Amino acid sequence: MLDASQATNLLQSLGVSSSMAAKAVARTAQANTITDPLAFLQELQANLKSLTAAAQQPQERPASGAVSTSSAEQSTVGIFQGTQKTSSATPAESSKKSVKAPFSNFDEFKTWEKGLGQTFSENYKTPDYIHLMGLSIGGGDSDAFKRYVFFKNNPECAIDYEGIRSGKLSTLPTDGSTLIKSDLSKMPTETADFYRKNPDQLLLAEGFNMDPTLYKMRKDGEVTIPQNENTTEWLMQNKWTPDGIVANNNRVTYAQADYLGINGDRPGNYYFAKYDSATGYIIDRDGKNYDPTTGQAMT
Repeated sequence: MLDASQATNLLQSLGVSSSMAAKAVARTAQANTITDPLAFLQELQANLKSLTAAAQQPQERPASGAVSTSSAEQSTVGIFQGTQKTSSATPAESSKKSVKAPFSNFDEFKTWEKGLGQTFSENYKTPDYIHLMGLSIGGGDSDAFKRYVFFKNNPECAIDYEGIRSGKLSTLPTDGSTLIKSDLSKMPTETADFYRKNPDQLLLAEGFNMDPTLYKMRKDGEVTIPQNENTTEWLMQNKWTPDGIVANNNRVTYAQADYLGINGDRPGNYYFAKYDSATGYIIDRDGKNYDPTTGQAMT
């Protein structure tokens, strides 16, 4: 079965405010469609559009600032309508070696962050990298080192973030095009073409750990789920291949996959540190272990 909290988190990761996401999921769950993933997503889409259209005030502010109601809600609708054009810009286009972050260490980062502006453009759209950072972007001092590591490793994002906090529009992708992990070149041509035109649907399938090809085939009535199989679990535990459907833990696959982008040509877009679940430390790209709260190097 689909998890309501998972659906809420997914909508938030796509730029929907927490209150709007919670309302849309709650209304959808009341329709008793949560056991059928296709019906659930279709109902969720309809409810989100309805709530967005009815909203007269912004549901919440972005991290440390505010945007106008019209631009925030228009961006929300675009998630499901697929009206946002795929941006050709990408962090990878700016050489990370030539771009320098506006700070050189953790202490300087904290000073830099506290000095950021509080004004967002009325046409503000959330950059893809903000979605990648998740809750840490607004997590306060306890998550400051996590933000530091991300911005240090992706200095072009730090420069862009500084700009949007001063009322400028982001120069980096805001349409989710860099968040895609699926390799469209390995899909049937018709399926790949569909997802290029509807990247929002691809992000939804990935967000629920479903194989995108099987998801579309199920939606189009081209595949039958075996009897006594839960539809959601089956879509999460199998994948399409040219030689047939095979078992696969899609949750693990997505967790380990790189962000390829809509055209599959953007691996290495973002540089990440790793989290060591055994020690609780952050392993940065230099191979050193750091306390995730204090930023202290651990031996």
